[in-house]
This record gives sequence, structure tokens and C-alpha cells, in this order.
Amino acid sequence: MKIFPENTNIGLRHLRAALTVMDEGSFSRAALLLGVVPSALTETIRTLEAECRTAIFDRKSRPIRATEAGQEFLEGARDILARFELSLANVRQVGGLKRGRVLIGAAPSAVLTPLSQAIIKFRSDHPGIDVIVHDDVAERLASLVVDETLDFALAGPGFKSAELHEEKISEDKFGLVCHKSHRLAQSSASVLLSDIDPDDLIVLDGQAGIARMLADCPDLPQQLTVGRIQTFSTIAQLTLISRNAGIALLPQQAANVIQSDEIVFREIADLHLVRSLYLLTRTRSTLPPAAKRFIAYFT
Repeated sequence: MKIFPENTNIGLRHLRAALTVMDEGSFSRAALLLGVVPSALTETIRTLEAECRTAIFDRKSRPIRATEAGQEFLEGARDILARFELSLANVRQVGGLKRGRVLIGAAPSAVLTPLSQAIIKFRSDHPGIDVIVHDDVAERLASLVVDETLDFALAGPGFKSAELHEEKISEDKFGLVCHKSHRLAQSSASVLLSDIDPDDLIVLDGQAGIARMLADCPDLPQQLTVGRIQTFSTIAQLTLISRNAGIALLPQQAANVIQSDEIVFREIADLHLVRSLYLLTRTRSTLPPAAKRFIAYFT
């Protein structure tokens, strides 16, 4: 919306000057309050009146009063200044990290590490900033960053987009996740792929990034990429494992998602597979101040 539909030399300086004159009832007191010489203030008001094509003030009255047209004009000017100052205060608070929000996408296994530690530190330093966390699979998180639904995301592999910048922030090794009473949890010997019973496996849906990594791993026999039980999330996998309903092949960070003492992670001596975690940001737009500041907590 245009405040002034025509070309004009009127600016906020003119509005402030006129309102101060009206409030003080005197050019000299208004000039003192504004920190200008009276002649400069007089010229400012003269310019304003020339643009308005009418007198704003009745200079013969003491104290000086606004004319009828000037009174109506200055009421609108006060509203404009109030809105401007509120907008300025709001944007300064956002830029100064006093208020605002950060929209974060995260793979479930990234929420515990490193996201939770970053949130704790960030909220301690910037309590006025809201933090919204959207957990999902890598491909959906990537698309939400691209369409600006999210400021950034922490995700494993599984995305392809020239509109995204990716920065590796951590990696963790795949291993066996099982109940503490499982035979492979209690064995003192190194776990080998040949020790794993395919019928015990709980696997993720094939669209999940972890499932695709396992399917593409040359070290892994095909029978260890399918299972009798299939879930659509690592949380469901781990919940079942905590009840000793089966075992799974997962990255170590994923194994820690539900923080259960019933769950054990064991390295597999002949499985050399590492899952990387990436910070995803848009390549063609600038991060909001709060999101930019939040990312610094990962480094």
C-alpha cells in the first residue's frame, strides 16, 4: 500500500517536526526538543505545507495550533509514525535476536544428537526466540527447505537438489541394535554379519534413507536387507527392540533415539558402512538472523 500516491518530498522527518510543533505549541520549544535551529524547523514546516497545498498551523495563535485541515493531517501522521516505529522496533528485535522463530527440520536420529544440545544452548542465550522442530525423512525435509517451509534441516542422505547446499556435520557407523538379553548382546566375541539371523530383523520401509543405504551396501548380504517385521520409523523399530521383538541394523546415533536401557548397540566387525548427517540450507536465499545464529551452535 502506498502512503503517498504522488511523488512528494514529504518524509518521516517532516511528520515528526509537525507533530512536535503541535505537541509543544511553539516552534522554538519544538526546535530545542528536536535538536535543530528554529530556522531549519520553520523551513521544514514550510516545505510540508507547500506539499500539502494548505497551511498546517495557524501561526497567529498563541500557543500555535493546527488549522482544521492540519489537525486532520496530523492525526493521520501520528498513526503513520506510530506504525513505523512499531515496525522498526519489531524488525530490530528480530535482527537483534530478541524475538522471532527458527524452523528446523531433523531426521529423528538427529534430534538427540546434535540438535538437542544446540537447542538447549540457543534457548539459554536467546530465550525470546521460538524453536519449531519438524522431524521427517531426508527427502521430505529437503523439499521443505527448498520451498522455504523450513529454514534448514539436519538429514542423512536421500536428497537430490541443485537448490540445496549441504554441509557434513557428523557421521556414525552402522551396527547391530538389539535387546540387552539377546544372544548377540551378551556374547563377548565380535559380532559378524554371519551371526545375524535374517528372521530376527526389523527393517525400515524401503523409501527411508537408512533402508536405501543398507540396500546399496556391498558388504551386506541381500537377506539382511529384508525382514519379517517392517516399520516406517526408527522410533517404531527401537520401541519393538526394547520389548525384545527383534533386532535391527542402524547407525549408532539412531540407536540412541529413545534412550532405553533395554537397548544395546554392537559394532559389526565386517560391516563398513557409515551414515553421514548433513546440514541442508537453500543456495539462493539468505537465512533469517535467528536461523543463522542457531546454525553457529553446530560448529
